[in-house]
Amino acid sequence: MVQTEAHTKQAGLVVKASAGDTLASIDKPTLANWLGRHGYIVLRGFDCEVQAFSDLVRFHSSRISLDPARQFHDKDGKVLAQKVDAGVDAIGLHCENGNSPFWPDLCWFYCEQAPRVGSQTTVCDGAAVYRDLSPQMRNALQDQDIVYTRRVGEELWKNYVRHAFAGGPEAADTKSCFDRLLALVNDNDSTKIELNEDGSVTYSFRTPAILDRSLFSPGRYAFANSIFGPSFNYERPSITFADGRPLNAAIRRVLDEVCQRHTFDVGWKSRDIVVIDNARVMHGRRRIEDTQRTIYNALSYY
Repeated sequence: MVQTEAHTKQAGLVVKASAGDTLASIDKPTLANWLGRHGYIVLRGFDCEVQAFSDLVRFHSSRISLDPARQFHDKDGKVLAQKVDAGVDAIGLHCENGNSPFWPDLCWFYCEQAPRVGSQTTVCDGAAVYRDLSPQMRNALQDQDIVYTRRVGEELWKNYVRHAFAGGPEAADTKSCFDRLLALVNDNDSTKIELNEDGSVTYSFRTPAILDRSLFSPGRYAFANSIFGPSFNYERPSITFADGRPLNAAIRRVLDEVCQRHTFDVGWKSRDIVVIDNARVMHGRRRIEDTQRTIYNALSYY
């Protein structure tokens, strides 16, 4: 039987395999219960490689998503993992794809080779951050949604559409592919997308900075967003309040100070798996000091 212990005093659960325990023995209700109570899970000591990681993701997911700027581990469709290769700089806290309308429920990581020094993935429970925010800051963030506006190059958005429509016929031209992109948004009034003359698209995505829509802990408020998120493979988005006011430096500074009080390293060991409730827990990364570190990522809907 697996052994469990708290990852930090605030959130997270470390699930350690005992003799005979396999990833296949973790059923869907158990995983969902762990996520609801703890926000994220570290699976440690299981016999695992990239294919087994992909099988775990597939078993617990209704639909697989992706980052169109990352490459899959292989090209035959059996492995869902994408290699994390976003340079060596530190990466700010964010929900994966949380600055776009294609925001998955779950974010998964598999550590093939743990770093020998530094280079840690970080986690931050947005529910803990919310509880630590001043009433004035809570009100300011709940008074208005935030809006991310960004241009995405032609090949990137088309790659996402191809993946979403895998198994069907290829779109005949850019207009047909763009129509499929609009269909994926499904008339969501929080998103506006325009096709540009050079084949790129520009989207605006409106969302609360404080969420209460986690599938695993519904109704629990969490400061969960991508205000501090990365732009390694993309143009940096414009981030404003819904009325057009920018998130000024003073607001960002206060939010960053609160978030840092609740940010912790995963503490990677080789063959660890981390599962994150992507509507509650943000993640980021310290600067890469060990370039031999090898981590894979998968995104999915529950």
